[in-house]
Amino acid sequence: MSLARIWDRRVAGWHTHVTSASGFDIVRDRLLAISAPGPADACVDLGAGTGFVALALAPLVNSVLAVDISAAMAESLAARAVQAGSCNVRTAVADLRVLRLPPASVDLVVSSYALHHLRDNDKRMLAAEAARWLRPGGRIVVADMMFGRGATQRDREILREKLQTFALRGPAGWWRIAKNLARYGLGVGHEHPAAPQFWQLALRDAGFSDVRFEPVVAEAGIVSGTRPR
Repeated sequence: MSLARIWDRRVAGWHTHVTSASGFDIVRDRLLAISAPGPADACVDLGAGTGFVALALAPLVNSVLAVDISAAMAESLAARAVQAGSCNVRTAVADLRVLRLPPASVDLVVSSYALHHLRDNDKRMLAAEAARWLRPGGRIVVADMMFGRGATQRDREILREKLQTFALRGPAGWWRIAKNLARYGLGVGHEHPAAPQFWQLALRDAGFSDVRFEPVVAEAGIVSGTRPR
């Protein structure tokens, strides 16, 4: 099943899912703080879903382009923007691997818990594209699950916590562990989390300066960079 179809089918319960988990609030609030949005900023939210981040950004900036691969998610987001009176939010349905925007047309690119659905080469290409879209001095801020295969102490703590959480669920949890180990080891499935080191290098290779990583909560981390002036 295509990724667009998967997310179309998840739309009914997705907003409740992200608004009911406190971890998403923590990640969003930290992403906004690091982004330092300004009233003149033109922003792009990549993998915007039902608007958890885009609608929080809207009152703080000039405009938000909310991009998602799912038409159903984009439709839900547009309806929520109308309800919130956020007339500066518009949506676009696009696969992030082929998204193209005019050069030097935006001031801020953000993404929250979406880019782990891209393979590493596509992450790198998207970082390079974002550098092209941004005006000099523009910022990119990516929040996502960021961990590797156990090379660091943080990796090992995250993996240990995940194993313990699944194991407590009994047989269903053990099945989830086996399935995730197979997917992770073989690189199959729709989730491809990358380590913080990968993201920092990807942004530097794309030409960003002042590249930084900040752990947030559990496996969540935020990486940011600035297009040089």
